Amino acid sequence: MEGNDYIGPIAHKSRYPGMTTQTPAVKELTAEQFRALIEQSSDVITVVDENGRIQYESPNSERVKGWSAEELIGENVLDYVHPDDRDEVLDQCATLQAERGVTDEEIEFRFEHKDGEYIWLSVTGAAPTEEIPVDGYVLTSRDISTRKAYEQQLIEQRDDLETLNEVLRHDIRNDLQLISSYAEMLEDHVDDEGEQFLATIRESAANAVDLTASARDLAEVLLRPDVDCETVALAPILRDQIETIQSTYGHASLAVDGSIPEIDVRGGDLLSAVFRNILKNAIQHNDKETPEITASVALTDDDTAMVRVADNGPGVRDEIKEEIFGKGEKGLESAGTGIGLYLVRTLVEGYGGGVWVEDNDPEGAVFVVELPRAD
Repeated sequence: MEGNDYIGPIAHKSRYPGMTTQTPAVKELTAEQFRALIEQSSDVITVVDENGRIQYESPNSERVKGWSAEELIGENVLDYVHPDDRDEVLDQCATLQAERGVTDEEIEFRFEHKDGEYIWLSVTGAAPTEEIPVDGYVLTSRDISTRKAYEQQLIEQRDDLETLNEVLRHDIRNDLQLISSYAEMLEDHVDDEGEQFLATIRESAANAVDLTASARDLAEVLLRPDVDCETVALAPILRDQIETIQSTYGHASLAVDGSIPEIDVRGGDLLSAVFRNILKNAIQHNDKETPEITASVALTDDDTAMVRVADNGPGVRDEIKEEIFGKGEKGLESAGTGIGLYLVRTLVEGYGGGVWVEDNDPEGAVFVVELPRAD
């Protein structure tokens, strides 16, 4: 077969990669009509013999590969495959020859463009059969270079995020703890005015430590394909975070209304970050000299646990009660970076729960975290 002789068998075969069955309209196409259809397609059709030599190349090849059909016919397709990809391509060709049919498996490899650069192709193949009476193997190629570039960009961003996570875990956190330690050592060596400066240093360092913790947790979440979810005990996690926040923010008053039930919920190793950020948010966005924070837990008829954190701050306006959980949203004009509540929602929804904010009576806000029970 030569040139246009391949159009008929390809056009009228009942199956080829990318089309499991032909509609009556497709079956009625003439070879010339099918040729025109191929020319407008983003897919390139190639027929190669058992040695990989190109017997036919669809006319749209030049638009995708840079090479005209005339330039490629007679060439060995492997000569254009990137050297690092040839072994995989050969393995797939051997599979296609052995199966003597259509393979639905796509193979991706780099193909040398006429401009000297390599483009990424996604290729499926069909071996000659009674339905495909051609002297060779029919390959359908699609340019996926844009997708591959995007995937590479994601890989590089992931690597950068992992590096940032390591820096947050160790370098920055260690330096901040060192600053806090030196500030404590200087307490007995300064006057009253100097003590005020040291207090500011300690508070700023503590806030920065909290920030690195939130950023570290967020980085871990972003590095995972899904939020890890397992059965965890609610009470010890919540109690530990209340005690930690109380020790960090000595000017605040934290209390538990009633008792925390000893139950299991759906959560994960970052559930502590949920409570830490909500408790911290209630203090940082508080306009009172003594922020008063009250935590409580209630069990619902829907087999969920509802954790409520109420404060005596300025509250949250209705028009931003949803926005404050967005990435980068601070909610109120006060301290904070805006990643804490975004992290909270990402984690809680990953656990199958929900989080929202309500008005407190007579003042302030109530942040509600609802988690599925696991017991």
